[in-house]
Amino acid sequence: MNISLIKYNISYYAKTLKFIAPVLVFTTVHLYLYSRIPVPIWSNFYLTAIIVFIFTNWIGTSFINSEDRTQQYITRLHINNETIYHISKIVSILVLMTPFYILLIFYPIVFGFFVRSLLFIEILAMLIIHFMFSLMGTAVSIFFNVDFHNQKTVLPLQALVILVIAVPFAVTFEDNVFVQYITYLLPPINFLGQRLHDLDNGIFILDNNFLIFILYSLGYSLALIVIYILLIRNKNKH
Repeated sequence: MNISLIKYNISYYAKTLKFIAPVLVFTTVHLYLYSRIPVPIWSNFYLTAIIVFIFTNWIGTSFINSEDRTQQYITRLHINNETIYHISKIVSILVLMTPFYILLIFYPIVFGFFVRSLLFIEILAMLIIHFMFSLMGTAVSIFFNVDFHNQKTVLPLQALVILVIAVPFAVTFEDNVFVQYITYLLPPINFLGQRLHDLDNGIFILDNNFLIFILYSLGYSLALIVIYILLIRNKNKH
């Protein structure tokens, strides 16, 4: 991946100032989460992972729509590879998001907000989970491209989709077979939800369910990214 292209993407986005609103909301929510101590470990981390998913969606949508059409065309011509151009956008969003979820994880650890110290393997697990939520948030956000939607409908549609994905319908309607099957079509945001909530402050174990979550999240996200690139390349041909 071209590092210079990623730097250009992030620098261009920063100049648009579109990041200000989501960062302000993120900071406010972050301060509220840790306004009281001690903080429960796993229910808190599950909540911060959901926040990362929503925040990445917001950032990702504004990022993917930051360049005007003329500038996009010039950049693609300069790179001479449209696939690399779109992949660089996705990687840039992930790079941009990394400091935020690292802050969410390490801030309460460093300042001793939890009822106990975390094991190294638990911290590693939380980093992986938050990265996966960020990856899924990115993979969903790129579809709210103004090339696919009317500018006025992007945000309302995105808010509706985030609500459907983030709300734990599988738990709320656990006796409804139809709802259970429908949730399989959605990104696995709530895959570990009940487990993390029930774990309270116990020891998190890296078992087969955790491995399935990683593979499921990675496969789902990569599938969305491939579909997006195929759609956007086909649209740009016309």
